[in-house]
Formats: sequence, C-alpha cells, structure tokens
Amino acid sequence: MGPYPNAYQIEEIFATRTQPEKFHEYMADPVDVEVVGEDHEIAGHYKSLEEFNEKVFARISDTVKRESIRLEIKRVIGGGESAWAAVEYSSTAESKYGKDRWHTLKLVDLVRFDSNGKIATIREYFDTRLIHDLVLEHEANQGKEEEQTEG
Repeated sequence: MGPYPNAYQIEEIFATRTQPEKFHEYMADPVDVEVVGEDHEIAGHYKSLEEFNEKVFARISDTVKRESIRLEIKRVIGGGESAWAAVEYSSTAESKYGKDRWHTLKLVDLVRFDSNGKIATIREYFDTRLIHDLVLEHEANQGKEEEQTEG
C-alpha cells in the first residue's frame, strides 16, 4: 500500500462528489481547482473551497433537481504510489426546467493528493457546452422568477 489513497479509496471519495460537505472532508484547504476551458460560464482557477463551492458547485447543482442526481464512477487510474490519479465519471440528473429533461455530464478529474491523503489539486474536464447551456438557462429562469415576485 502506497502513501496516497489507492484506486478503491479514490472511488469511495468520489462517490461523495454530489455531497459538498462530505466531499470537502477529503480536500485540503487551501485547494487548487482549475475548471478547464474558456468558452463556458464556470471555467476558471479557484484557490479555496468556498470560492470553488460558490462559483462552480452551487452554480451547476442549482440547475438540476438535487434529489435526482446519480453518479457513476467509470474508472480510476493512479493513486497508491502516485500522488496523481485520474477519475472518469458521469453524473445524470433531471433539469429544474422542463419535465423529464435529463442530462448526463461526463467528466474526467485529474487529482493530486498531498502527504496527508487530501486532495490538493483538481483539474476538471467536462462537457463545457452542456454546463454553459444549463447555467445560462437556470440564471435566465431565476431572473424571471425574481421579476414575477417583485411585480
């Protein structure tokens, strides 16, 4: 057994990915998170759990019915003797807008663990067009809802 979480342990860690309070237990603070891309709403480099939560996790999870989220870990490569691992997974959920509108987001995260076995770095790659469209749709609908309650 190596100094870092092995593939099985990493799979268990990522099984909590949709539960921020639980997933954050496995993350170092500060953490270095990069959502790769230039053409979507949440691309960027985030240096704290709070910033990552506010600008990435909350914006994505607010677009879907949280109780509908289903996560499937496809594979984990690395870990154990290596501080780095790749995690391929998908998340399927029902949109808040439109009945029976299900979306599947496919992701690959490159993660680096620190000497305490905590996630110190994440480089996240996913379907940028889907996220862009979902976030814009949600924020447009949210604006309409606010106008209706004010009017």
